[in-house]
Amino acid sequence: MMRYGLSYGWLSARRRLREMTLPAITTATGAFLVVIVFGMSEGISAQSASLGNADEIGAAVVLIAVTVLLVGVVEVAVATTRTVANRTRELGVLGANGIPRLPVVAALLVEPVVAAVVGAAGGASLAAVTGALLDVTGLAPAGVDFGGLALGAFIAVVVSIVAAVATSIIPTWNAASRPPIRSLSSGG
Repeated sequence: MMRYGLSYGWLSARRRLREMTLPAITTATGAFLVVIVFGMSEGISAQSASLGNADEIGAAVVLIAVTVLLVGVVEVAVATTRTVANRTRELGVLGANGIPRLPVVAALLVEPVVAAVVGAAGGASLAAVTGALLDVTGLAPAGVDFGGLALGAFIAVVVSIVAAVATSIIPTWNAASRPPIRSLSSGG
């Protein structure tokens, strides 16, 4: 039954690509920043050491990058809440036909996870290419660490997925828990 819920969620996500564009772009922006910061972290540390307070400056830069990534994920959560609100009648039909809650929740979570993965992977890829170009052209005087780029990409994708699920699970669970008659009569 779970497989059908995920299949239904995938088909629904494909139909709603336009609504997923802004959350994916916002997540991509955050992922880009996270990857660039991690790729240039050695250079940032070296430069901030010359200013003093290297640890504090490095921590602040990483904190800012992760905050931007989380802002993108919050956009995914807002889009999920909007999606659930617009699909109340559909959820009522699924519930009235006896579809268990868990496959419905899984179907609703496909969309935010896809938006988070596509956004984070796209932003991380663009950051890796940008970091490589900065390193090759010499525009990054302190250099770019390719291990840092890989670590930043991993962190960006994992944080995006975890945060998208964490912020989307409550609205989807609440929507799937409504009695079908309430969902059908409220419209949407």
